[in-house]
Amino acid sequence: MSKKIAVIGGGALGQYLSARLTQAGHRVSLLLRGDYCAVKENGLKVQSPHGDVKVSPSDLDVFQSPVEIGEADWVICTLKANALQGSAGKRLLKPCIGPKTRVLSLLNGIGIDEAISDIVGDSERVLGGLAFIAASRVAPGEVSHVFTEKITVGHMLDDAEMVAEAVDLLSNCQLSPEPTTSLLTSRWEKVAWNFPFAGMGIVCGGVSVGELFQRPMVRDLTRNVMDEICETANRDILHRHNERKRSGEPPVIPVGFADKLWKMSEGESLKDYLPSTVIDFLNERPVESEFIFGEPLARADRLGLDVPNMRMVVGVIDSLLNTQAAQKEQHVQEVEKSSQAQLESRDSKRMPAASSATSSTVSSISQPAKKRAFSGATRGFSREACEIAKSDQKTEVGAKVVEQYDSLLTRKFYQTVMGGGGNDIHFGIFRSSSDDVRKAAGLTTSMMLDLMAMLSPLNANSKVLDLGSGHGGSTHEMVQRFGNTTVCFNIGEEQNDMNLEECSKLGIANKVSCHLGDFNLGLPSEWTSSFDFVHSCEVLCHAADKPAILSDIQRVLKPAGVLVFSDIMGQDGVDENVLRPFTDRNTTTYMGRPSLYKHQIREAGLREVAYVDLSANLERFFALMLANVENNYEILKSEGLTDEYLNNWIGSLSDRVKVQSEYGAFAWGIFAAVNDTE
Repeated sequence: MSKKIAVIGGGALGQYLSARLTQAGHRVSLLLRGDYCAVKENGLKVQSPHGDVKVSPSDLDVFQSPVEIGEADWVICTLKANALQGSAGKRLLKPCIGPKTRVLSLLNGIGIDEAISDIVGDSERVLGGLAFIAASRVAPGEVSHVFTEKITVGHMLDDAEMVAEAVDLLSNCQLSPEPTTSLLTSRWEKVAWNFPFAGMGIVCGGVSVGELFQRPMVRDLTRNVMDEICETANRDILHRHNERKRSGEPPVIPVGFADKLWKMSEGESLKDYLPSTVIDFLNERPVESEFIFGEPLARADRLGLDVPNMRMVVGVIDSLLNTQAAQKEQHVQEVEKSSQAQLESRDSKRMPAASSATSSTVSSISQPAKKRAFSGATRGFSREACEIAKSDQKTEVGAKVVEQYDSLLTRKFYQTVMGGGGNDIHFGIFRSSSDDVRKAAGLTTSMMLDLMAMLSPLNANSKVLDLGSGHGGSTHEMVQRFGNTTVCFNIGEEQNDMNLEECSKLGIANKVSCHLGDFNLGLPSEWTSSFDFVHSCEVLCHAADKPAILSDIQRVLKPAGVLVFSDIMGQDGVDENVLRPFTDRNTTTYMGRPSLYKHQIREAGLREVAYVDLSANLERFFALMLANVENNYEILKSEGLTDEYLNNWIGSLSDRVKVQSEYGAFAWGIFAAVNDTE
């Protein structure tokens, strides 16, 4: 019988399983991030010695939010184990779990099943598996399967009937499920390989399995680690067998298992093999250290075992990961110092402040400057250290933003050139080569809203602040999709009028209000802890003091509230002068950097959840903007825009295309953060 199956995790394994399950007649809902656009448009392709599979887009449901998937008969989790830590695991899995849902996690490590059980709230419905499937993503939505389709399947409480259900589900999908009578034992058997070979691979700086055998001392140390793991495993299995008062012999790892595993690892086939954990370390991606290394050592300690080699491996890995984090932090500080020097140089050449154009509502309630959590001596963008944060300069920025965006002529220009005639006036994501700027910008809006809904329930009870709402394109789609209430905070009075007029046409006027104001002067004091979400699309580039506005956002968010914002930036380490084709045509005080924003998010008291790097879309978007100016030149000119204005834009956009093509100097992406401050 066909089942609704939610596959959470869109890597090679998740996409491969989705294709096989769909081929067997099940309705699969696949949660994706990076490959979402490609799979949504083209479906899935699998090349396999057991038969190629092509899944059309109409046969597969693809989502970016688990909330949209809803309850499923089965949830198969193929994420990296890190994703289950903290509240993130609940946000990813809980929306798909109903009272009868079975959850099968195909993850590595010890403690995985307990983490899943905490989310499900019922150990009876928690199954686990170990996938021995050699598959890799060769392109978005395309998977190459090389060999083996073996999946060891077990149950957290070793319920044979539940295991049989899972085996039956997978048996009809050209997979080779093998039941295990002890899920815990099977997990330990895999960790008995992962801990020594992945662990020592990291300890030695990121080396292959074969390289660990080349030096006698390293080889002996690796074997000692394996022996300690096997001892810890059997003591843990025995302890839990007795704790559950099971009858019969405990299912310990058999004598000779380590010798067999060791001999297999010496073989030619693994000589150049790099475990995925080592690859993550080399690429400075999150390492699954907690479940593969940390929890096994913690269990050894709780059992009172002497495991000096395991302890050494965990200690060195922790030190190396901390060093990586410190190096990233040092890079952030270097970016800050470099950017501050650029700021001070530019500020010394600034023209006198333009006439004030501020909000009548905001000017009376702007907040006094708060002391930053870091001092100017250690952080380049503290409010004390940045001259640009002076209130008169903040006012100047606001006045120039109004001048740039909220006149009749400039509104027409941006809607034509950047929005393609629509109200989504921001950069866009190109799903296919035929997409224009309007379609691409609309996809950005959809992705940001999906990300919001993924991190927290977005519904009729939600209150959202759309910061810098412009013409209201994002708000219109948001309220129509989710039925929430939105407060639009925006500096352009005529933009706000157009926004509300469109809301009336769409029948959502009762859900949307507009607040005229300049966020550079602070958000209303009465808004503290008022919003479930803050949404902001390419607005913070106009913030005179980015740390200050992020702190203000944290203040107005409710506890556990979600911030999702996008922005145009410079790539980390790029000289500010290279970015002049943008900064000279836009009201920007200084351009942010991805690593700098991440640091500022943390300093504001928010926890970064994700950064989606969309920079690859910029060169094409710049080129299409340039084409829109050239193709609509006479029309725009007939409506009142001057030759000078249009030619300046043509020059600026031409320079942007060249700079991005040659240097990749501009960055663009979406940040997501959660207000964990109680």
